[in-house]
Amino acid sequence: MSFKTILITGTKGKTTVSYLVDNILMALKKTTLRVDTTGHFINGERKSTLDESKTIWGLVPTVCPGRFLWELKNMSSEERDNTVAVLESSLGSSNLCGTGMKFHDIGVWTNVMKDHLGSTERLKTRADIADAKDFVFKRIADDGYAVFNACDDLVCSKLKYANKTCHFAPVILDESSVKINLEQYLESGATAFVLRGTQIFKRDKSGETMVYDAINLPWTFKGHFAPSMINLTLAIATIFAVYDGVLPEGLSEVVDAIRLDPYGGRLTVLRAKNGATVIADYAHEKESLVSIGKLAKLLAEEKGGKTLGVVRLAYDRTNELIDETGQAIGEVFDGLVVYDKIDGYWRKPKKTASNSKFTQEVGRISSLLTAAIKKTNPNVDTLLREDEALALAATKAGANDVVIVIVNDDVERSVNWIREKFEAEFV
Repeated sequence: MSFKTILITGTKGKTTVSYLVDNILMALKKTTLRVDTTGHFINGERKSTLDESKTIWGLVPTVCPGRFLWELKNMSSEERDNTVAVLESSLGSSNLCGTGMKFHDIGVWTNVMKDHLGSTERLKTRADIADAKDFVFKRIADDGYAVFNACDDLVCSKLKYANKTCHFAPVILDESSVKINLEQYLESGATAFVLRGTQIFKRDKSGETMVYDAINLPWTFKGHFAPSMINLTLAIATIFAVYDGVLPEGLSEVVDAIRLDPYGGRLTVLRAKNGATVIADYAHEKESLVSIGKLAKLLAEEKGGKTLGVVRLAYDRTNELIDETGQAIGEVFDGLVVYDKIDGYWRKPKKTASNSKFTQEVGRISSLLTAAIKKTNPNVDTLLREDEALALAATKAGANDVVIVIVNDDVERSVNWIREKFEAEFV
């Protein structure tokens, strides 16, 4: 036997699912290799960064993530048997370099959303994104597992490519929106994981049992933050696949103890000196930004406060997508401060590849995003630099307000700026 490999793809949630799976496995005494958008880790210890991957290979870590398997080359057979590689894989893995390995044992597909549409000539529709990501099913090894969002029509449309010997673990995130014949899958031996409120259930042809209740898990915000509940359900289904169709003993206690990395860019909660709540997150497309805006509104209403968003978007987005995103977030926040990733100070424009549709231009994206937000919300300010945008937001935030800060690529720097400008500490 050898180590197991998990390949995780999708538009949204893959980094968080990778983190959760990795931390659960470490708590269960597995040795782990994790690759995500920020670099690669062995047993949670960082071994490389995003910038190092780009410098050495000219690739972000999640393109061809199998290249990091070399870390396991000197392991004994016994050590490999207890090792799991948790590999986040992005759209670029459908190009020439692929995933960096021929097969993987477990393929996890979270969803297909509109982010990245128009970024290249081949990505004009959601169906194009699904075509570019179906490697996650096509390359599942014999007797492997497909863990998938059974409420996403395009994910389900690609199940036909899965290995004939594949085991299926559909994840039901909304029982009214299932896109497969669930009973047929269960009768053929599949095991489903069903999200219902704060509770996660395991269902097979013999019946249903509750396997976890997240009501007291802090980063789910009592189950009110749907993305956290969705990612957790996908992670538990993945653990089921790692353990060959059973859930390990003590799983609930392990999940209870999981806390998100305060410098990981996901739902980091801080308290400002004046009492305001600040939540740092890496949401970068419309659905994620709207979801976290709704969470902020819920939390602010409990305190009688307002919501403020400090936001940005990447430069490789079409004008149409920027406009759609800006109008949507304008509707969910009371006020916004927009900054630009290409600010001309912390990050200067780079020469764009000749085959790219997008140019890097100081202030271009923040200008477009601000104009879009103003269509639904006039209460918006724009400052190119992230540090200056945070300083302005700190002067605007009241004691009962909730501030959402969308961090930049250098998450640690972003979080430390929050701590400085808001005089804030981690909760």
